[in-house]
Amino acid sequence: MAAVMFGTSHFFNGVLARRTQAAVVAICSQLGGAVLFVVWLVLTLPLSGGWPPGTDMLWAVVSGLGAGGGVGVLYEGMRHCRITVVVPVTSIVSVAVPFLLSIVALGEPVEPGLLAAGMLLIPATIMLSRPSRREKCDEPSAGGATAVAFGLVAGLGYAVQLFSLSRIGGPDPAAPMLVGQLVSVIPLGMILWIKADRAPVALIYRERGRAVKATAVGVLAALAMVSYLYATREANLAPVMVAIALYPAVPVVLALVVLKERLSLTQISGLTIAAVVLPLINMTT
Repeated sequence: MAAVMFGTSHFFNGVLARRTQAAVVAICSQLGGAVLFVVWLVLTLPLSGGWPPGTDMLWAVVSGLGAGGGVGVLYEGMRHCRITVVVPVTSIVSVAVPFLLSIVALGEPVEPGLLAAGMLLIPATIMLSRPSRREKCDEPSAGGATAVAFGLVAGLGYAVQLFSLSRIGGPDPAAPMLVGQLVSVIPLGMILWIKADRAPVALIYRERGRAVKATAVGVLAALAMVSYLYATREANLAPVMVAIALYPAVPVVLALVVLKERLSLTQISGLTIAAVVLPLINMTT
């Protein structure tokens, strides 16, 4: 479920980022998620057992810094490069780092089926990023190396976020989630301050229509994080990360349905592999 919501939110925010400053989309999206976490905190505060432990708050801050960097670079990459390249590269890095940390640092056991699923995701993700050679694209484009660079940096930011979220273990995660979301706005605000000639609020107001849409999409992204957080409490981190890695398939399908793009044979093969991976994950969890 988290993979579907992550993929959907990235697709729609990626489309919005091509029509305005990427930092505007990123900030509004993160603030939209913060609104959800405020509501969650208000509803659960009377029933909570007290303030979350300091370690949870520390991981929340680290998560927020990673999220701010990841979101900002990802949307900037989708603004200037092909979404079908930036998103899969981001996915590989953001999943591979926590997956390896779960084995090396946390000592989690890895089932053979899960390892096979993880290996299959590499060619599947690469295939999903390969549109037809005959496809003509009018969207902003850049060299493949630039798109990969955006994906690598964004992936590292998301890797920090996802691993840090998995370390939040208190019974009342609403406050840490809110703190992390607000912290993520700090680096994004600095970027927008520079790009908007020190008038970020005026820029957001001028783009208020798209800002509202990004805020709504941010609520969906926040729900994805909540789903991911509770998934890491029900299973080891490694299988959860492999499941999350399926999310690049969602933007590809949405591009087919919403933007009326055509799938190449390579992308169809990638989706087929992804369909095989999901049962493997279910059998090992």
